[in-house]
Amino acid sequence: MLKSYTGTVPPCGVFCGGCPTYTREKKPCPGAEISQRCESKGCRYFICCVEKKVDFCHQCDQYTCQRFRIFARNWQKYGQDFLENQGMLKEVETDGFLQYWNEKANEIKNK
Repeated sequence: MLKSYTGTVPPCGVFCGGCPTYTREKKPCPGAEISQRCESKGCRYFICCVEKKVDFCHQCDQYTCQRFRIFARNWQKYGQDFLENQGMLKEVETDGFLQYWNEKANEIKNK
């Protein structure tokens, strides 16, 4: 399930509108810019990117580290390929990334 999302794109490159925690009916996640799991000291990818002074994992000189590859593999069941997402962020940056995913969400919604 995809839902429109226009907030912050977290360092890992997840589209929050496709996150099962964001899209659930009861107590949904408010999005990466507010969630304590994402844009906070609790997220290892956020911490890593802050320490390395980068915004996204693809900007790191150790991309793709084993931790990221394992994390990315676990998200494929939700229809997101974080390696592709990181490539898209590198190519079209956050505005293009959000536009792409929101268009997909709207296509599904309008079916």
